[in-house]
Amino acid sequence: MIQAIQQLQGASLGVNQVKNINSGTSDSSFVDSLEAAKKLIYATNEAEKTVREYTYDFITGKSDNVHSLMIAQEKAGILLQFTMQVRNQLVDAYKEIMRLPV
Repeated sequence: MIQAIQQLQGASLGVNQVKNINSGTSDSSFVDSLEAAKKLIYATNEAEKTVREYTYDFITGKSDNVHSLMIAQEKAGILLQFTMQVRNQLVDAYKEIMRLPV
C-alpha cells in the first residue's frame, strides 16, 4: 500500500506540486488529508508486520503468549477495515467531484 502512495507521488501532479499550488491559499486540507491517509496506511502496515512477527514467534515456539497474538490480530483487522472504509469514502468523493459540471 505504501508503494502505491509512493507511486502516486511520482505521478504528474506530485505532493510537492500540490503543496506549491496550495501555498498561495490558506486552504491546505487536501495536503493534510493526504498526509493523514499516508499515516493510516503506514500504521496498518506496521500492525500487519507486528502480527506476522507474533505469529512466527508463536509457531516456532519462541513465545507462548496467545493473548498478545490475538490482540495484535484484532488490532490489525480493525485498522485494515478502517483503512478500507476511508478508501471507499475517498473513491465516492472522487466520483462525486467527477460528476460536477465544469
